[in-house]
This record gives sequence, structure tokens and C-alpha cells, in this order.
Amino acid sequence: MAKKCKCPPAGAPEWVMTYGDMMSLLLTFFILLAALSELKKEDEFKAIVKEVKQSFGMAGGGGRTASPDDPKLTMMERLKAMMIQMNRERQKSNADDPGIDGKETTVTVVREGKKFVIGGRITFEPGSADLSDSVKRQLVIVAQRMRGLNNKLELRGHASSMEETDGLRYADLWDLSYARAKAVKDFLTSRELGIRADRVRVIANADREPLVQRVYTTQQQEPNRRVEIVVSEALVEDFTRPEQSASR
Repeated sequence: MAKKCKCPPAGAPEWVMTYGDMMSLLLTFFILLAALSELKKEDEFKAIVKEVKQSFGMAGGGGRTASPDDPKLTMMERLKAMMIQMNRERQKSNADDPGIDGKETTVTVVREGKKFVIGGRITFEPGSADLSDSVKRQLVIVAQRMRGLNNKLELRGHASSMEETDGLRYADLWDLSYARAKAVKDFLTSRELGIRADRVRVIANADREPLVQRVYTTQQQEPNRRVEIVVSEALVEDFTRPEQSASR
């Protein structure tokens, strides 16, 4: 009597599904590698790196790829890493109307980059641009941190809307805010502190950028009577060599 044939169970074996998933993931991984073989867009590459790191539960420090969430990067290393953001690709407008500048507009590459406020608030007495002893000690600490570097510095002077000017020493709040920023600049670039004058830019803002609003006492208005020290990733050399341009 012939033996009865045992037919295999219907459907594919269970291991085939696992094997297929693994092959699909490997294929996707190699396609991603091929797509990134030529890094033409730094912004897109950094965005992909960030998403991959988040997917694997990494919060920074995984390799030497510069990213904003890496706590091991110092401020100056961050500044150097961010310089790659200055490169832009040539693009054309999709509009039918060429406009004033035409279909291909030449634009200047912004050289300022990222900026950081350092040293806290340098505050002043109402209607005055004189540096107090405590402010001078504060500026000495700032100078020690910035001496020897080559980054551009912005000194942004501010005034309070409640301040009054007599029209003699300071014509208006613009004049007062400029005098405050220049007083800080003169002290930082003095022989005592040694910050190079070609690194410094003085800006007046009058009362246009208040930190506190709807307060009406002299003490409460103090944060508005200030000078902010801002360090830029841009270097002095960026403003002494020929300007770069990019086409859109």
C-alpha cells in the first residue's frame, strides 16, 4: 500500500516575513548611502543626521558631525561649524513676471551668521552714558573672554522712553543710546583692556527695543537703559576681503 503524502502547510514559512523585512531595511539603508554620496546641500545633510540620531536615541556626542544638539561643542566650534550655512545654491524663480531684477537675481551672501549676547546687561543711570565702577568690572571680565579672538563685536546702545534729554549733551534718545554704546567701545578698546577697534561696531537703537514695557518707575525701566555686547561668528577678515555673491 502506498504511503500517504504529507503536504506542507499552506502559505509561506514564518521566517520568510522576517527575512523580507530585513532585506527591505538593508535596501533602504544602501539607497540612503547612495543618495548622500555627494553632499551638495549641507542643510539637508544636517537635517538627516539629526533625524537619524533622534531615531537611535542619541542626544549628542555621537561622532564628530557638528549639530546644534551636541553639548560637547564649544561656542567657537559651533561658530566654525555654522560657517557652512553661508553657501547657497543657484535657483530660478518660477514666476512668469521677471520683476525688477529679472528671473535670476544676484544677491549678496550675508556674512554675519549666528550671534550671541555675552556679558549680561550693561546698564546706566537715567540720562547718563557714564560707566559706573561695577560696569567697568563687568567689562573687564568680558574683555578677558574676548581678547585674542577675531570675531566681530556689536555694541548695541538702548534708552528708555521715559528718559529725558536736555538737548545740550544729548540731542535725543538716539544720541543718548549711541553715546552709551560708544562709551563701552572706548573702554573695551582702551590700552588697559586691549580689544582691537576694528572688531567693534557701534549701533544706536534709542527706545525702539525695550526689554520691559508698561512699567513707569525709574527702577523698573533700568533694563531698557542698557548696552548689549553681541559676538558674531563673522570674522574681521570677512569684511576686508572682496564680497561674495550668489545668484538666485
